[in-house]
Amino acid sequence: MNRRKFLGLGLGLGVAAVITPATLSATNFRETKPGAWRGPNANSIDTAMKELYGTSSTTEAKVKLKAPSIAENGAVVPITISSKLAGKTVAVFQDANPESLVAVFTVPADGIIEYSMRIKLAKTGKVVAVVEVDGKLYSASKTVKVTAGGCGGWFYQSFIDKNR
Repeated sequence: MNRRKFLGLGLGLGVAAVITPATLSATNFRETKPGAWRGPNANSIDTAMKELYGTSSTTEAKVKLKAPSIAENGAVVPITISSKLAGKTVAVFQDANPESLVAVFTVPADGIIEYSMRIKLAKTGKVVAVVEVDGKLYSASKTVKVTAGGCGGWFYQSFIDKNR
């Protein structure tokens, strides 16, 4: 009897999933805003931001960007963006690679802005996180130093901390 109920419930949920339309949607910003990725000045944060949002003017507040001061391996630089704002989009920019725009996320209604990812930095550069709220842009930025050696970053940072 329990097996029949379980199978019936599973079948019912399967049918409901097929019949119910998906409520999630995503915008392909590479198609809708191609100038933010490609173009003669695609390596400029300001240009990419203007292509994506129409302006590069931001208020540096209400957004937290967590990134290492020194990255020993530029191929995997961990970053976390968080905010309590009710944002519409979250974008990540950097100026160390040929394309400044790294990613754009569409935030669902009542969504929580807490994104963690690993980005690639070819050299030392600035990372900028932007949250769009009702046409206004809020941002946070941090410079990440990319070292050439495995333990060079640790030694350099401990030397700076020790001599402050």
